[in-house]
Amino acid sequence: MPTLTDDELKKAIADGKVFAISIDTSVFDAKQKTFSNTVLQRLDQFYERDVRVVFSDVVAREIVAHLRDDASEPQRALKKALRSHTLRWNRERADKEDEDLLLQADPAAFAQLEFDAFLKHVNGQVIKSSDVPDAVENILTRYFSEAPPFGPADKRKSEFPDAFALLRLETFGEENKGFVLCVAPDKGWVEFAAKSDHLVCVDRLEHALALFNAADQNLADVIVQRWRESEGGEFIEAISNAFEYRLDDLDFSVDGHADVEFEAEPLGAVLQFVNPQSIGQPTVIAVDSDTVTFTVGLEACVGFEASFNFFVEDSVDRDYVHLGSEETYIEDTLPFTLTITADRSLDDGVVFHEVEVSKKRIDVNFGYVDAFPNENPHHEKY
Repeated sequence: MPTLTDDELKKAIADGKVFAISIDTSVFDAKQKTFSNTVLQRLDQFYERDVRVVFSDVVAREIVAHLRDDASEPQRALKKALRSHTLRWNRERADKEDEDLLLQADPAAFAQLEFDAFLKHVNGQVIKSSDVPDAVENILTRYFSEAPPFGPADKRKSEFPDAFALLRLETFGEENKGFVLCVAPDKGWVEFAAKSDHLVCVDRLEHALALFNAADQNLADVIVQRWRESEGGEFIEAISNAFEYRLDDLDFSVDGHADVEFEAEPLGAVLQFVNPQSIGQPTVIAVDSDTVTFTVGLEACVGFEASFNFFVEDSVDRDYVHLGSEETYIEDTLPFTLTITADRSLDDGVVFHEVEVSKKRIDVNFGYVDAFPNENPHHEKY
């Protein structure tokens, strides 16, 4: 159907025309492939709203596969590191080391258990693409006519999984005589929904959740305004604690340049301050009788520390010669997204129950790093 405005979507929701919500695999990937993400968790609100959370079996399988691969990579890296460590240090491996570190655990089974637990948490269901009559013929017709989600580009063959998923969702909407709200940034999904009588598409899950919780937008606006004006009291402490928790295990990527070759590794990251003027407009994603949950963007100055190990290649035997190491510190201002759950009542001021800083990949460029900062510049090094 034609793209609806937010007001039109809110009216459709209020009229009970939107009976289900569904997400694409890319939405899960954008949440760092973890079901513990607060925004994903808030899909649990729809059970009480009598709105169904559905996944096409194609998307469900893709999510499980992505999670499996994401779990396999660090498992393989840990096995390799432990083997090297055991050989180098001549150590004996503990009897239950493999068991305790899940080295022999099946990533595919782990991924399926994670998905099944999430599906139960949100009272979701998986619908089968095979239930669509003449699905293959329909999709092949779309493919050769370059109809959405296919297009004229050479990569259109990769859209076959999306085509099966979208066709099943459209049939699901038709069977239930209502709209399915799809969440996907993918152009193919948007174009398919624009020509469907039963699918509506938005690009972000936060946007979709906000459509169902618009009535509490003013409350979130008041809370954030108090924060900007530094009237939040414990609010500021809660934000700092959330950043400390997120940055404590942050494995940021280190870049830079030097006069010699180097290897670098991150040492730590610490919040310096949040710029109050950078705090954006909140987006309400869930409400209940006592609390309101919203996301908000901001900019924060973070101090990063990294270790640089310098070396040169010996021109005779081609071995690498270690020259020394330096620990370097730099501060950078970066955008972050916070998810905050607060009391609806402001009678006792702003009261917070949970603040989460969303996970994100961070690349830090330390610029030029001097391998010999304390040496006499006039002394010949080699």
